[in-house]
Amino acid sequence: MNPGIGAPELIVLAVLALIVVGPKDLPMLFRRVGRFVGQARQMARDFQRSFDDMGREAEMSELRREIEALKSGNPVAKAKRELDDVKRDLASLEHETIVERKHAAAEKQQYNTIDKKKPDAGVEPAEPSQPTVEPYTKPKRKAAKPTVEE
Repeated sequence: MNPGIGAPELIVLAVLALIVVGPKDLPMLFRRVGRFVGQARQMARDFQRSFDDMGREAEMSELRREIEALKSGNPVAKAKRELDDVKRDLASLEHETIVERKHAAAEKQQYNTIDKKKPDAGVEPAEPSQPTVEPYTKPKRKAAKPTVEE
């Protein structure tokens, strides 16, 4: 793949080198030319590798940015967080309704027992005692599982 240099041109160059340099120094000249060509090829390979490395680094940084953007805008994780919030709200609401029902049942039972003991018409009914209900505690959150990307 020599650009424009064929067999006749190479023969002409060899004859000129033989006449100009001489047969005694010709092997030394070819050795120097060979080393020079080898060094030029090595420099070209290093130059190509450095460009390839820069291209890979640019691609990697772009991929990292895309991955970070996907992590931060993950719709599945966002929906899961919202569902967990709704579950906690429902659990607290359910607890509140259970407590209210227990209070209503206790008051109804107390008033029913007071109505049955009505022989003392002039005596005021006593204050209903508060039923013992444990205070609401939020359910403990499970530890977050590490994701594959981390």
